[in-house]
Amino acid sequence: KYPGCNVDYVHSIGDGTCRGGDYNTEECDWDGGDCIKFNEKYPGCNVDYVHSIGDGTCRGGDYNTEECDWDGGDCIKFNEKYPGCNV
Repeated sequence: KYPGCNVDYVHSIGDGTCRGGDYNTEECDWDGGDCIKFNEKYPGCNVDYVHSIGDGTCRGGDYNTEECDWDGGDCIKFNEKYPGCNV
């Protein structure tokens, strides 16, 4: 069903949970459609653990980007306190 999709758990594709990372790719049909809402809300945000976006903890790195809306808003206070700090 997903010939170009190279992930560890193919049976997880389309199970209702957006996994992100290699699952959230065109080859994997955006995790079998599970990541469509996430991609609409955070276009260009490519992180491994999409459930961590907006969970109340600022993770930094790839999560603390404009595409990921500063970790779903979790990093806004951190960014205000430490402008230009990219950890």
